Amino acid sequence: MHPTPARILHRRVTQLDAAPDLTAGTDAGLRHFTSVMTGWTEPEMTALAGGPAVLAPSEPEEADEMADACLLLGRLGREEESLVRGPLDRTRQHWIGTSPHELVPHRWLTPDRERFTAPGTDPGPPSTKPFHQGLYTSTARRDGPGMWRMYLDLGSSLHPRPWQTWQLPVTAPAADVLEIGGAADWAAFVGRYPLVRGNDVYPDWVKAARDVAGVHMTLRAIVAAQGFRIRVADGLAAAPFWDVESVLWLRWCFSGPRLVEVTAPHADRR
Repeated sequence: MHPTPARILHRRVTQLDAAPDLTAGTDAGLRHFTSVMTGWTEPEMTALAGGPAVLAPSEPEEADEMADACLLLGRLGREEESLVRGPLDRTRQHWIGTSPHELVPHRWLTPDRERFTAPGTDPGPPSTKPFHQGLYTSTARRDGPGMWRMYLDLGSSLHPRPWQTWQLPVTAPAADVLEIGGAADWAAFVGRYPLVRGNDVYPDWVKAARDVAGVHMTLRAIVAAQGFRIRVADGLAAAPFWDVESVLWLRWCFSGPRLVEVTAPHADRR
């Protein structure tokens, strides 16, 4: 018998709270969060649930309550509330350029407004986390880089070095950012901007871009919603897999990018 969504979430929270030392610094806590959540992939969720893991209409709020019971999230929230619940700290946004890969040859190392692809310019397949449009940033810690860098440190052949980390000041006065603070917020977002494909409902990023400049996925939302399909008015919202706190910017809202760090290839490191 396969576990219910509630039991799956309980298992996830247990893993997050199994950090070696919950009183350790923010860096250790965020790294543990990253290592745990990157393991909650679509194949893992499907195998565990025996098919799609679905939250009923009343369950997103319950999922958010279970996320609130996560001790690791609670500790991180006391130190980095903007990462856990929002609102976004617009002064600490980092973008990391990685070298091109044969599967993603369009990558570049420096942020460039001319290369920014607004939603609708290059439609691509529907997605809960599109990589063919917009631009992603992650909030830097007060004493170091953000969670996207932690994800890269775990190792992935899709993101070859060198890496260039840039601070992107958000200066556009009308840069409204939609906060996704939990599973209920994710369901409301998809329900407000539905893009229906068969039985799946994806976010319509083109429509969303008319109202907001960016969408901020918080740690609380990742714990509660990652890997779960949620019933919305038009069907089942496709499951999000974001892994780490980040913002998808649907418009260019930055000025004066500043290079923070260059991480050389392994062979060149000193």
